[in-house]
Amino acid sequence: MRAPGRPALRPLLLLLLAAPWGLAVPCVSDGLPKPANITFLSINMKNVLQWNRPEDLQGVKVTYTVQYFIYGQKKWLNKSECRNISRTYCDLSAETSDYEHQYYAKVKAIWGTECSKWAESGRFYPFLETQIGPPEVALTVGDKSISVVLTAPEKWKRNPEDIPISMQQIYSNLKYNVSVSNTKSNRTVSLQWNGAYVHVLLCS
Repeated sequence: MRAPGRPALRPLLLLLLAAPWGLAVPCVSDGLPKPANITFLSINMKNVLQWNRPEDLQGVKVTYTVQYFIYGQKKWLNKSECRNISRTYCDLSAETSDYEHQYYAKVKAIWGTECSKWAESGRFYPFLETQIGPPEVALTVGDKSISVVLTAPEKWKRNPEDIPISMQQIYSNLKYNVSVSNTKSNRTVSLQWNGAYVHVLLCS
């Protein structure tokens, strides 16, 4: 029992001693504005969480911490590379690499010992939401014809030495619309590409 009128110092000492030992100093949620527009940008299964810094904190040195959640699991998970970061994005490609699962993510802003409440993304389903990038295009031109070979982009891979996977292996019904124009005859041929090369006769 402490003497009357004497302040309690133990919580303050614990807070001050946490940093030198590399421990996380807890922040206090006390009205700091939340990050806004928490969304995933996904191209060829490279899944990057993005957000906007709080409008009321422009010009203030704010850091951010990110967590993610696998739909159907029980707890939020940390992303160590996205803890106390100053940038407004976090690459969660490895954590969300199973494109048949669904995910959530959340971000909080931190300023000194204050922090915002968590700002959550909507549910993210990579299989339905990723954007498929443009194909590689190779042309072979003849006297009166042209052969067009399209190669679908590769899926994001964790390591450069991993075996590449074409996005067409994931989306077997992937198709591209191909238009070939003959400027001499002012003729345009439009076709759908579904994995094979396209051979077009362009008679003058």
